[in-house]
Amino acid sequence: MGRGFQAFIVAVALVAIAVAVSAQVRVDVRLVNVVSTVTDAKGRSVPNLTAADFVLEEDGKPQDIAHFSQDYDVPVSMGILLDTSGSMDGKIRTAVEAVERFSRRIKPNDDIFLITFSGSPTLRQDFTDDREKLSQALRRVTPTGGTALYDALSDGLVRIRSGKHTKRAMLIITDGQDTTSTATLDDVVQSTRASDVLLYPVGISALNFAKGPDVPALEAIAALLPKTSPAVQSKRDEVDLNVLRAFAENSGGRAFLLAERLIDRGNQIEKVLDAIADELRSQYTLGFYPSRPDDGRFHSLRIRARTGITIRARKGYLATGS
Repeated sequence: MGRGFQAFIVAVALVAIAVAVSAQVRVDVRLVNVVSTVTDAKGRSVPNLTAADFVLEEDGKPQDIAHFSQDYDVPVSMGILLDTSGSMDGKIRTAVEAVERFSRRIKPNDDIFLITFSGSPTLRQDFTDDREKLSQALRRVTPTGGTALYDALSDGLVRIRSGKHTKRAMLIITDGQDTTSTATLDDVVQSTRASDVLLYPVGISALNFAKGPDVPALEAIAALLPKTSPAVQSKRDEVDLNVLRAFAENSGGRAFLLAERLIDRGNQIEKVLDAIADELRSQYTLGFYPSRPDDGRFHSLRIRARTGITIRARKGYLATGS
């Protein structure tokens, strides 16, 4: 065997090893998708953008956008988490009717599950695209007990993995703080960071509340409220806007806070759910391959628009591969 042939064999072997290593790295590095909501100065969605209009950064470093789509007709797997604690007794009917309307407003092929939560979460209806099944499950809810908000979200994040669609979101309707969960806020925030699920928490507050940039309907609603709070108000029935914001900001969703006494007047909850339904159909999805395999760490994300418009997306992800 001549030296030339031996050198050729060595070169072929080295190429094969390099290809195998490259393939292994490609298997280990997953596509990270980031759903982005793009609006103009008046809060209207901005259509017809291309990948060239965006700059996506991971840990401050620009990334190549490997996947790009505008989600006009993209089906969604949707979870609905509905608070049925005792304090929801006076407003559960309005909430149920709004959720029914929401379920019929989103696309017919979207699959939906329903979890209710009071002292503990209960799966009332597993994933279905049959809206009548969902309506029947909603009509059977009875408010009672405490508020296991974190346990419900934890269960929902597990359940939504079995959705048949790649795009996934959850609607959370509650009127109080968590009182009975075994899971903690940190637990569910970490699980949210490790998932690719948009969270849309809607808080129904019996109190006057502070204005906030994440809740566009807040100023108009708060202005109509009297300046004094109710004389008697249990802390467990107050909505913690910081918790709702933590859910939204770590997922790329959006938090809302509504005044309890204005839920019926003006159909405020229906307006909010209509806004969520519209938003799910006017977003962009950007995907990139990180330069390293999943390392179990949190990595920051930032998306900028070259044209200067406003973009809302999750601020990072936990690289666990789950």
